[in-house]
Amino acid sequence: MRGDIGGVGMHHWHEISVAGKGDKATVAGKHPSKTDVWNELAWPPEYPISTYEMGYMLPQIMMDDEWHAKWTKRGLKIPKSIAVYVPRMHNPLWINPDGFRWIAALKDESKFELSFNLSPTWSETNWYCDYVLPVGLAGERNDQQSTPSKPEQRIEFRQAVLRVAAEKSGWKAKDPARATLEAHMKFGLGEVWEESEFWPNLIVHHVDPDGSLGIRKYWASKKDPSRAVTVPEYFDAALSLLPRLKETATKMYKGEEYPVYAYIRDHGAWTEKTNVYKPQEEELKVDADYVYAHGHKYPKNEVEKDQFGALWVKDGMVMKSIGIIQDKEVLGGFHTLSRKLEFFSEWLSEWKWPEYAVPVYPRNEKESDKMVHLVTQVHHKHMKGDNEFALNTIYRLPYNIHTRSVNSKHLMEISQNHNPIWIYTKDAEKLGIKRGDAIKVQIVDTLSGIESGHFIAMAVPTEATRPGVLACSHHAGRWKLKDAVKIPGFEHSLGIMSLGSPKVSMTNDGKVGTMTTTEGIHPHKAWQFKEYNRDLDDIWWDGLSGAWQNAVAPCHPDPVAGNHGWHQKVVITKAGANDKIGDIYVNYENNFKVYKAWRDDLTRPLAPGDTWRRPYHIKRPVKPSQKAYRVEIKDV
Repeated sequence: MRGDIGGVGMHHWHEISVAGKGDKATVAGKHPSKTDVWNELAWPPEYPISTYEMGYMLPQIMMDDEWHAKWTKRGLKIPKSIAVYVPRMHNPLWINPDGFRWIAALKDESKFELSFNLSPTWSETNWYCDYVLPVGLAGERNDQQSTPSKPEQRIEFRQAVLRVAAEKSGWKAKDPARATLEAHMKFGLGEVWEESEFWPNLIVHHVDPDGSLGIRKYWASKKDPSRAVTVPEYFDAALSLLPRLKETATKMYKGEEYPVYAYIRDHGAWTEKTNVYKPQEEELKVDADYVYAHGHKYPKNEVEKDQFGALWVKDGMVMKSIGIIQDKEVLGGFHTLSRKLEFFSEWLSEWKWPEYAVPVYPRNEKESDKMVHLVTQVHHKHMKGDNEFALNTIYRLPYNIHTRSVNSKHLMEISQNHNPIWIYTKDAEKLGIKRGDAIKVQIVDTLSGIESGHFIAMAVPTEATRPGVLACSHHAGRWKLKDAVKIPGFEHSLGIMSLGSPKVSMTNDGKVGTMTTTEGIHPHKAWQFKEYNRDLDDIWWDGLSGAWQNAVAPCHPDPVAGNHGWHQKVVITKAGANDKIGDIYVNYENNFKVYKAWRDDLTRPLAPGDTWRRPYHIKRPVKPSQKAYRVEIKDV
């Protein structure tokens, strides 16, 4: 873990992130100040050290009036509804657990007042959103990514290729802040936005057109304050933060107004630094007056050294470590509070989990029962019968991309046997199950003992899974309620996932949801890009081999890290005479009971006496101010 040659290193050592850092191209010229408001819906008080926001259980939180009342009495200000919900290139209804709860929540305007999805493809979630706003796929938008794969710091740049081709051919947009949109409309894609243009234009012209909210200046162009910042302006400023890239680009593109953007536009990738080994051992610059660390300089008289050599500075209401003295050298150290690779985590001990502050795993049944927060919910001790298995619900087909690939005819043909249940050959023989058999997969929670429901799947015996473990693909089991929709004022019907999704019928009474397939995928004619899609009448797969498994699965919020525990205990039997592959039955009232059991029986929530909502030093997106982190829990 030290980053030695031939060893392994930390992800963040080899990552570059400049996305969201093009502020110098805006009127404000800087990032907005941190907000003083905490969002309890995304960062609930039961999970103060969650590794990420907990949006996967948003419907459960929103529809739990008892939970809202409990924490309101304890002094927290929790909104009773969400004014605008934007999944944003995400299909939460289908991919997250307890899908029928998502349907109920999105349809309840007292909880979700308005919803719109910025989405490059049609999806199950989009069916229940108030608005669907088309945005581009990878080759139809501009954004930065970094994919660490070797000891170097590298950056890649996705871009709207149709726009770039048009501009290089002499075409110019009427509004440079909407150039990608204009190119897509001009050259046949239609009204397809990209987010790097959508959000600035929305804010500058509609959310805060006169600047009275104090938001507009962060998105308006410094060059022309009457409009939003453009893609070249913003990314030139952001990418200029990389010194070697800036130096190279300005030499190569002397005639360009935005040379750094021009370089990355034409080359697509850049390596800023090679041979990144053991960066924790790099020396910090120290002169007579300052210590320089992580892009900042700190007066030497304000830097404190603790008994273990870590260097600390005051950061508002807290102290933060910036380096470490090791053998008289001032080094950057690891990104921990002690600046060392920690075996014992002092802060984890202080934040309610002392028994897990050192790496530990139970050695026997007694310890396993005690460490219920740590031991997997599909541990073999929970499997009592020959037909009880651990189900891996998130195994992936390597050529599919989450839920977006359903619109790719070639990928759907490759994966035409959409999501059967893989079962180890000997397990299948023991249960008398053959390839193609319909089996009932019943989900049972191991903490509460509550049954959620079942889905009917197609069995595929294979040597490619281990004994006792079933696998059902994360990508398939898609569904739609209609083949197409009419758009007022539009000539053609808009087809819905016609390459990878069967049509279904659904029932939902507020407690129990059911689904069954009514029609498979079939050959058809396409109106869009006719020449390219002339082979759609050759479709031979029907997509009737999968089921929407995540609708049946309940929420399993990890009591420490906050992540969803995807794996499920299942009991399998042969399907009945009236069952068919693709059927699902889910008691999502029971799923709600499972969610509450995991939350209430396992977590260690904020309590009277706690003054911080969360350790300030651990990461989270869109980090608010220290004022927002402060909390007072009433004793009621």
